[in-house]
This record gives sequence, C-alpha cells and structure tokens, in this order.
Amino acid sequence: MTSCGPAVRIRFDEIVDLCHSRVPPIFIRTNDALHLAAAHCAGETEIVATDKRLREAALALGHALFPPAESPSPTTPANSPAFPA
Repeated sequence: MTSCGPAVRIRFDEIVDLCHSRVPPIFIRTNDALHLAAAHCAGETEIVATDKRLREAALALGHALFPPAESPSPTTPANSPAFPA
C-alpha cells in the first residue's frame, strides 16, 4: 500500500477552497474535508453520512450519498432538514 499523504493534503486544500467559494458557502469542518480528501485519494465515489454539512460538501464534489436524501414525511415540517447537523 502506498502513502497518499501529499495528495490528501492537496485535495484537502482544494475541497476547503471549493466549499468556501460557493454561494452560499458550505462551512465544512476540518475533519469533514479530510474525510472527503482521503476518500478521493482512495478512489471512492460514494460517501456514507448523515451530517448535513458533510453531505452538502460531498454532493458539491460529485459523490453519491448514502443513505439517500429522504422526502419529508407527513409528520415532518416541510422546512426541517431531513438530516439535521
């Protein structure tokens, strides 16, 4: 197994820049950006997450998400997030 440390660092910086440059910005946390950078380095295209900010960033980067976004249920107010932060 080879080390991809430098590649992860470069991708981490790109992810943070991409998230912060969006309108509105995605306020990604350090560990979330590191998680996505490592997934990219490993060649992963699917992300498993329920955290709202991580899911937003993963979608912005083109990852498939699991579990898939849910439609609001009849008992869930329409303005409440399906996956709270």
